[in-house]
Amino acid sequence: MSFTVDFYEESRKNVRKTVILVMVFLVMMIAFGLIIDLVFGILPIFTLVFLAIASIQTLVSLTSGKEIVLRSVKARELKANDPEERQLKNIVDELSIAAGMGKPPEVYVIDDDSVINAFATGRKQEDSVICVTSGLLKNLDREETSGVIGHELSHIVNRDILLMTLISALLGAVVIVQLLAFRALITYLRFGAIGAATRSRRSSKKNDNSALAIIAFLAAVAGLGALFSFIGRLSLLAVSRTREYFADARAVELTRNPSGLANALRKIVTSSAKLQTANVATAHLFISDPLKRGINNRTSFFASLWSTHPPIAMRISILENKTLTEIEAELSDYI
Repeated sequence: MSFTVDFYEESRKNVRKTVILVMVFLVMMIAFGLIIDLVFGILPIFTLVFLAIASIQTLVSLTSGKEIVLRSVKARELKANDPEERQLKNIVDELSIAAGMGKPPEVYVIDDDSVINAFATGRKQEDSVICVTSGLLKNLDREETSGVIGHELSHIVNRDILLMTLISALLGAVVIVQLLAFRALITYLRFGAIGAATRSRRSSKKNDNSALAIIAFLAAVAGLGALFSFIGRLSLLAVSRTREYFADARAVELTRNPSGLANALRKIVTSSAKLQTANVATAHLFISDPLKRGINNRTSFFASLWSTHPPIAMRISILENKTLTEIEAELSDYI
């Protein structure tokens, strides 16, 4: 590798970032509610509502985030009587010992033979999970699988899983508020405003002004929700990309074999199949984008803002100490 990392310091940084993230998110939601309350003169109704949503979402993400993620991707527990899955468990156990973990993570499998991918989730080492696709088991050899597992164990040891699971859940709270406001706005425009306009013709302009106020209120909530989710998403993506480089470095330290992970990444990038059970809320958890969005393999400034993962060609070039141009030429048919 062309850089060195103090992994213990990175773990401590992630704990600090998690605390800061929760505080920033709570402040953001309070600010969201205050703006609406002050503009429409209804303080403190929405401030309290959004603070309650933020608190509940934080609590749920810390207590049940792992289960929610596993259910969303339709993962199942490992089958001990399956030879491929038993070998996977052996690899996880061996590398967990190398990583100094007291207890190896649970192992789950997503039944999709066409996809090569994996992710880790959980709140802490003791309740962590590594999940792989059945396609990974069928297409990677032991060295390549070890590279991927080393990468995911690194996310666990560095406490990336706490940080990334929490970010997903907290950002989801803003998205929920945004979607509810948009749906309420559309519903009112289709039904409520028409009724108000009809009543206004029968009575006075007061009802018409009331309809406009409601529309303005819902539009403000939806617009602010979109702004806050935009800011939060950019922060999420920036953190996600940085974590991948650190996990690659730690994987090499654990396996002593950079070619294992590099070759696994080659097979991942050359596979075009999307993981059907993945979505935008969980995509950043995987070792590579499960939705196969082209933006993740570009190196432009715009791509660097919106990609969930650093370009695989860049990751391979670092692992093998080769130029990016060499790797991009090799993978030109796939990226």
